[in-house]
Amino acid sequence: MEPASLTLPAKAESISVFREFVRRAAAAAGIDPGELEKLDLVLEEILINVARYAYAPDQGVVEVACSGLGHGKVQVEVGDYGRVFNPLELDPPDLSRGLAERPIGGLGAFLVRSMVDSIDYRREGNRNVLSFTFPNAGPTYPNADPT
Repeated sequence: MEPASLTLPAKAESISVFREFVRRAAAAAGIDPGELEKLDLVLEEILINVARYAYAPDQGVVEVACSGLGHGKVQVEVGDYGRVFNPLELDPPDLSRGLAERPIGGLGAFLVRSMVDSIDYRREGNRNVLSFTFPNAGPTYPNADPT
């Protein structure tokens, strides 16, 4: 499958269009239809963070690119020109503490990392690029319980 990309405003309203775009690429790559809701969740978490924080208070664009990797896998790349932010630098949340006791933030990044096979962040000039492969073949956090 040739890589394809879609650029839209970095707004919550764009998420459904991106979701359908990525679902088409996932179907073409042979991803099990039962995995698509997980893919939707990963994509939504990443895109909502770009929409809320990358450009605030201004608006910008986000680009999503997809390519099939064979063997029922797809690579998705999300790029924006917002402020520098590497979500992979966040510490995993302390899940032993109650929800009210935990600091705000970090749970979404933890969720995304646990649902994808691999994830990478890079800064290309003035562009943030977060790429991941899906579906997950196992835990991505060290010492994670695979059950």
